[in-house]
Amino acid sequence: MRGRIADAFAGSRDIVRRALPLLAIGFLADAAFIFIFLIALQSYLPEKLHASAAIAGYALAAFGVAKLLSQVLSGMVSDRLGTRKAMIGGTALLLIADASMLPLAHVAPYAIVAAAAIEGLGSSVLWPALYSAGTSRFEAGEKSRFTAVLTLATMAALLAGLGGGALLNMYVPFNFAMLLSISLVASACAIALLTPVSARETEERKTAEKPSLRELPAVLRSPQRVAFSAIIVAESIALGALTAIFRAYGRDVAGVSLTREGLLLAPAAVLGGLGVIAGGALADRVGARRVMAPGFVVAGMAVLLLAHVTQPAMIVVAAAAGGIGFGLAVPTIASTMMALAGGAGARGGVIGWFMSMDGLGHAVGPALAALLLPELGTKSVMLLVGAAFLAVGAIAAARKLTDESEPRHEDQTWTAAAGGGPTPMMHRAEVGRR
Repeated sequence: MRGRIADAFAGSRDIVRRALPLLAIGFLADAAFIFIFLIALQSYLPEKLHASAAIAGYALAAFGVAKLLSQVLSGMVSDRLGTRKAMIGGTALLLIADASMLPLAHVAPYAIVAAAAIEGLGSSVLWPALYSAGTSRFEAGEKSRFTAVLTLATMAALLAGLGGGALLNMYVPFNFAMLLSISLVASACAIALLTPVSARETEERKTAEKPSLRELPAVLRSPQRVAFSAIIVAESIALGALTAIFRAYGRDVAGVSLTREGLLLAPAAVLGGLGVIAGGALADRVGARRVMAPGFVVAGMAVLLLAHVTQPAMIVVAAAAGGIGFGLAVPTIASTMMALAGGAGARGGVIGWFMSMDGLGHAVGPALAALLLPELGTKSVMLLVGAAFLAVGAIAAARKLTDESEPRHEDQTWTAAAGGGPTPMMHRAEVGRR
């Protein structure tokens, strides 16, 4: 077993090399988003352009609503156009939205809300296409490592957007900072233009039947996809609720300042990042389900423990255990989504559905936290989060999510039967190399 996992780590460099265009697009798009919505609209706009601070909240709401409402249809656009054209279209919409925010900030700040809706539409087109492109490029024994490095790319984008944005806010005027952000999205669009379609996707699209929106519910009714939808909703509710009580936990449960809370939880963040890398390699060798179930059980038990302990040493240990468990499990969510996505004809629509379920959970989780917090306190929200993580682990342990009991070195594409689960069809075309 140790040798197999070591081989998985050794093969990760080749996966990174083949995934570079997709990683770059994801990183650039996310870094620009973080800067615009967390720095430009929340700092530059009210502090230096004297616009209303409420614009940021309205813009984020418009982004989220537009993305949620268009996610499934946008995924089907990817099926119709192909992943390359969909990535070009998605990044082009992001570019239009970001570029329009620069003049609007000076002449009609509230119109930025409409631009944010266009941003949401662009994001809903881009991300299903990005995951669909990864599905066609990586074999069954590579998908978890691909999703792991994509997760790390988005984490790096968060750090770059926040850290770089804070520096820009201190030293650089608004117009120049926005031009830098717009150049990130323009670069993502250029990379999408230059990225060829994989050989496997080309072959799949020759025979793929593209279902209409009317047929998509039948595709989604397979027991495996229903179970995985429940997993996604539970996991995203937990994450949304946990994010909403970040400060409340430190204040009401741990009894520490914000700075002290950050220091206590820092080891968990570091170990979680390392866990993402290990989780991708491990899942590709022993199976995503075998990593997902124990990972979320550990994370759930850790959150339940954190709801009751107040000693700093215990908080560090429990949070670190939760970070490791969650980090190990994170790549298995996206890789299972890719495995269940279907063949080229329905892949984007199915991924769009799963992403819609994720968006739903991220909306419900904070809302539940807001309802529980004043009535029952922070501990009640943490108990909800822990229970949701345990539910994910229980579903993963009880339900076979894919038809692969062990990972293989051939990719599988699926044709969805109208009333049942997916039917495996082996497809051995070489993964497209760049």
